[in-house]
Amino acid sequence: MKSWKAKFFTIWTGQAFSLFGSSLVDFALIWWLTETTGSQRVLTISSLLTLLPRMLLGPFAGTLIDRVNRKRVMILADGAIAFLTLGLLFAYHRNAMTVFLVMGALLLRSLGSMFHQPAMKSATALLVPASQLARIGGLNRILSGAMNIVAPVAGAMVIELFDIGAVLCIDVVTAAVAVATLAAASVPDASEGGEQKKHTLFKETADGLRYVWNTKSVLFVVGTCTLANFCIGPAESLKSLMITTVFHGGALELSWVTAATGLGMIVGGVVMGIWGGCRRHLKTSAIGWGGVGIAYGMVAFLKPEGFLLLILCMFVSGIFLAIGNAGLDAFYQTKIPKEYHGRVYSVLMTLDNMTVPLGLAVATVFSGLLPIRFWYLATGLLHFCLFLFWSASRELKRAEERETGV
Repeated sequence: MKSWKAKFFTIWTGQAFSLFGSSLVDFALIWWLTETTGSQRVLTISSLLTLLPRMLLGPFAGTLIDRVNRKRVMILADGAIAFLTLGLLFAYHRNAMTVFLVMGALLLRSLGSMFHQPAMKSATALLVPASQLARIGGLNRILSGAMNIVAPVAGAMVIELFDIGAVLCIDVVTAAVAVATLAAASVPDASEGGEQKKHTLFKETADGLRYVWNTKSVLFVVGTCTLANFCIGPAESLKSLMITTVFHGGALELSWVTAATGLGMIVGGVVMGIWGGCRRHLKTSAIGWGGVGIAYGMVAFLKPEGFLLLILCMFVSGIFLAIGNAGLDAFYQTKIPKEYHGRVYSVLMTLDNMTVPLGLAVATVFSGLLPIRFWYLATGLLHFCLFLFWSASRELKRAEERETGV
């Protein structure tokens, strides 16, 4: 027990530093675009660019992850993102930072995270006992929530007191910490204890797609998540614009809203850490999506003077986001064979986010016709439908009963 904790939390601590730096940069770049352009179209296109690598290359990235040690993948991803940030810092000090350069940086940073996220999820499943995965999922939500609180406030303060260049410097330092802790830890290969045949890149990628297609419970879960995510992209990408145009706020108000979501995620993570979720992971996740649906739906009806209610809604959504995602991660980590983790996680990420670019494209085309509130109402309705579908599905219940012995 002590052995897995030491290995896992060495890596987890370094990734916490890296997540902090990345969250600072994400906040700073989005706010820079908001202040520089004030354009709904630019914000939605920027969000779309961050999803393109996952859409086009995600499954192939997962296959490459399965072929090498997860530790090496994460070191390379963190290092590449750090060098990219250094390039952006150089452009900023040369007064050469443009909208197109920032959008390109967001695209390349997403390319790095495309390798990093599946590798970290796979490493977690390799290091952590299956009985503890839901609790670790809750802990990860606490970390994400803490970053949503600390990073926006810290980002706003650093930008106000110094400039965006200081934020970029912090990201480079935190990435270096992440690489150092990864170098000091050891992560087992997924193939340890068994022989794993090597095939071509396309053959192994097809194996991951075939696994998802042939596993009815996984296909149903990721398929319904894909539909529910149609409007979440526009809703999140337009959050900063909603703060400025609907509630007449600025960077500080945006940081408060983001921090409220983060605080909710911390509370939800603590709940998951203590509770551990229902015996069936998808039942836990369904409860989370129902709460998210109600909270987002309420945002659509808030008046400009209802900023405090907006903060409350985002706090509640954070609680249920933590619960929903922790249950979903535990389901995937216990269902998927370890030797398939990289490619299947990448396929799931690709499919799960498949409709987000379509939603962003629709938001871009109809930016002058559909109000921002529409995307919050639609997000709420779709997530509440997800709760209804998963709760009523006998197939999902039978699948988890067979897999967990409930």
